[in-house]
Amino acid sequence: MVRQLHQYCSINSGSENLDGLARMLSQLQTDFSSFSDNINIIPMPHVPIILMTGEPILRASGSALHIQKRPHLKRRVLLCGHMDTVYSTDHPFQHLKMINSNTLNGPGVTDMKGGLIVMLHALQAFEKTEAASQLGWDVFINADEELGSLASTQALSQVAKTSQVALVYEPTMNPDGLLAKNRKGNGKITLVAKGLAAHAGRDFNSGRNAICFLAHIITAIDSLNGQREGVTLNIGMITGGTSLNVVPEMAVAKIDVRITFPEDEQWVLRQLEKILQNNKKDGYSLSMDPHFDRPVKRINIATEQLFSRLQAVGRKQGLHLDWQDSGGCCDGNNLAQHGLAVIDTLGVRGGKIHTPDEFILLDSLAERARLSALLLTDLAQGSLELLNNGTV
Repeated sequence: MVRQLHQYCSINSGSENLDGLARMLSQLQTDFSSFSDNINIIPMPHVPIILMTGEPILRASGSALHIQKRPHLKRRVLLCGHMDTVYSTDHPFQHLKMINSNTLNGPGVTDMKGGLIVMLHALQAFEKTEAASQLGWDVFINADEELGSLASTQALSQVAKTSQVALVYEPTMNPDGLLAKNRKGNGKITLVAKGLAAHAGRDFNSGRNAICFLAHIITAIDSLNGQREGVTLNIGMITGGTSLNVVPEMAVAKIDVRITFPEDEQWVLRQLEKILQNNKKDGYSLSMDPHFDRPVKRINIATEQLFSRLQAVGRKQGLHLDWQDSGGCCDGNNLAQHGLAVIDTLGVRGGKIHTPDEFILLDSLAERARLSALLLTDLAQGSLELLNNGTV
């Protein structure tokens, strides 16, 4: 498993590196082919986005992989992961380094190439059990999760329709193995402010400074923080201007929004609209492009019972499993809206994800693979029906 992790992480599969994603998909296809029944490559549609220049484009995404076993069975479990990472080809973090005998630092080791290996080996082990013939499974691995799964959400939803349980291989929330419970929803908002360009020396007063106009808007937006519990708005990116001696004609800002309850989305949109209306100014215009791509994940009874089954399986391995709410989001958010029982942090133990200090605790590879293999066996032997019937 460790050798395989080195192999996976040697492939740069940043979300926008389509060549690297294609190589990663090919490797996964090879590794799953020996024990699956069907493997389908699903091309993804282009997604409209607005660049930091204010230019709208259609962004291409890597293809997704859908793998099936016993597609004729109606008793089904969906296992999900993503092959993309946040590290582009020009990011300085490209190589792996041993920190100590159990700790490996490297791009994607935890989020989530380690999780893909856990999923792969759990299924291989499960297929060797007598119970395997009683349960069908689907694996869905997308290539745009780190971008919000905008291209792949529809395909994932189609696969989810035939399953009763979803297992997602995001890393645990901390090195001790804490799992995620409820998750916040996520929105991304792009603001494009336009003014009028002019020479900063000869004709300054004729210009309309888009950066200054946008600054008033984002300051008002930042003041929304603290007004509604569980809602945060982070002004994460801003750009504008073309030259120091030119009054800037355009400025762009991108905002990350986190919400705790579904109704928070409408509150945020109403407040933003009020701010835009209250800050209208002659000679300026401002457009807003909001996308709430990750719905709030609130656990249901079936998920609570699935977690109880997981805890029972874990105790047989000497593991004490617990969970707590998370401000982060993942494809588990999207799956939960379909009413499935969802556990979405079944991957490896590690930490510092999305940074050059990302690390994995290597002993968690086999530990978490055993945990998932035993959970699948438990579901195949009858606990799947217990979840559906609302009993433990």
